[in-house]
Amino acid sequence: MSEAIYVTGIGIVSPAGCGVEPGWRGLAAGDRFVAEATDPEITGGGVAPAGAVPGFAPPAGLQAADRVCQLAVAAGDEALAQADWLGHDHPPVDSARGFVSFGTSKGGVLTFARLARILPISSEKSYKTPLRLKSLYPQNTPIDSNRGSITSIGNYNLEDLNGGINLLYLVYSVSPDAPARHLADRFGVTGGAHATVAACATGTLAVIRAVQHLRDGRADAAIAGSSDASLHPLWFAAFRQMGVLAPVDAVRGAAWACRPFDRQRRGFAIGEGAAVLVLETAASVRRRGVRPLARIRGCAAGTDPAGLAQLSPDGTPLARTIRRACADAGISPADLTAIQAHGTGTVTNDLVEAAAIRAACSDRAAEVPAVSFKGALGHLLGAAGAVELALSVRAVADRLLPPNATLTEPDPLLGPLYLPTQPTRIGPGPILKTSLAFGGHVAAVILDAP
Repeated sequence: MSEAIYVTGIGIVSPAGCGVEPGWRGLAAGDRFVAEATDPEITGGGVAPAGAVPGFAPPAGLQAADRVCQLAVAAGDEALAQADWLGHDHPPVDSARGFVSFGTSKGGVLTFARLARILPISSEKSYKTPLRLKSLYPQNTPIDSNRGSITSIGNYNLEDLNGGINLLYLVYSVSPDAPARHLADRFGVTGGAHATVAACATGTLAVIRAVQHLRDGRADAAIAGSSDASLHPLWFAAFRQMGVLAPVDAVRGAAWACRPFDRQRRGFAIGEGAAVLVLETAASVRRRGVRPLARIRGCAAGTDPAGLAQLSPDGTPLARTIRRACADAGISPADLTAIQAHGTGTVTNDLVEAAAIRAACSDRAAEVPAVSFKGALGHLLGAAGAVELALSVRAVADRLLPPNATLTEPDPLLGPLYLPTQPTRIGPGPILKTSLAFGGHVAAVILDAP
């Protein structure tokens, strides 16, 4: 059994709203937050189900940052406030003993797409032409009216020669490590900022990396999680071409598009969001006198070699990873009280995950309640693992498992699984969180009460 790591703060931005409480209340009540998207700037034309963050305002000083960074920082502000990191004369954690482990599946794709429209690339001369990028950012972004260039974003000085914008900043803003760096800068962390990129398992693997870093004694506290902002025609087209994007339900509408584990499931709905979990060692928790929300008892990561977008039909790699996570936590799969499943709503993913749960949990698979949050929120892609893990922290605290919000008829091919369609009270004991991703990434985390 490995050392437990404690969760002392969580922050969430999701299609359910800005903040942990709106998301948790809605999820626990069985609400659905996927809506119909008709804006061609999002879907590329036509109608598609999507999970957009409602009423989001970028944090101060980040108006020009890509949305993936804005979402990350908003979640970070909430998480660190809850963990009592903010508002002190002296940092509660030595900056050199802090660590950021934060990922995103693609980086700043919205900024990249806008740049692709306006960046002159037709000749060598064009590269030397100053970029006039007023149209790239919202009207309230600080821009030098005389020179047509953004002059400041937070602590960055963006003035460039000849009235152009600093391309280095723009290149950096689309990099997958940009959210991690923004978090490190904002909260004064100097012990390292690592970016995890692992498709839909990004957030879960970022948390696992942070746990390992803390266990190794290389840090006392970590800011971990992931963000994603991919509501763009490119990704709707790509996932539609792959056959995994759900259409709007002809009868029930967009809110019922993503139906994990249901017999009528047809794919997922793209969403956006972010979550941050503040993780600390037991020694840090005692020194600071904070009350943890939950503890991470165990975790494990693995790889499914079946292919880029395929999974082993029998679920063996995920089942093995679940067993390893349980062993790391010093428990048996039979000890689990609930499962927060990845559950994308695609035909193959749900069958494979069900097979893995049955293989790992044996007869207990029919007794342990398992739920996917994607029916309610959509698939938040690179943010999914972190958002779902943070919501699972609330499940641990409240001993309540939200329902499978869009499940009406469980697929009989899944085998014996307990898939509740109503909020379910769960007893004391560990909760399993699973993640699977394109590229063969699989991960499992065991949460428990502190």
